[in-house]
Amino acid sequence: MKELEEINRTELAAKMARELPEIREELSLPVEKLEEMTGIGAKRIVAIEEGRQEMRWKEYLSLVFVFWSNDASREILDRRELFPLQLRKAFSVNRNAHEGTFNGK
Repeated sequence: MKELEEINRTELAAKMARELPEIREELSLPVEKLEEMTGIGAKRIVAIEEGRQEMRWKEYLSLVFVFWSNDASREILDRRELFPLQLRKAFSVNRNAHEGTFNGK
């Protein structure tokens, strides 16, 4: 998987951590709902957003796959370049195979 070797995991996770508060705000997505959707504890999400803890690669992936399943959040990932094409190719993501929606309220 050559594509994965070229991915800077630390940089992508750090970028997601920095942008996560704005993404949640844009989606009107409470931390509790994000916890339910990703399995990442609410306290951990807040600590990551506040810069008190670093985001792990598995947390980045959990967020990406949850956000990728929704049109609005998918557009945000694309706009913010948080799910690079080479990573999508490495995982052979077929969005239609995992259709899902969420209501952030």
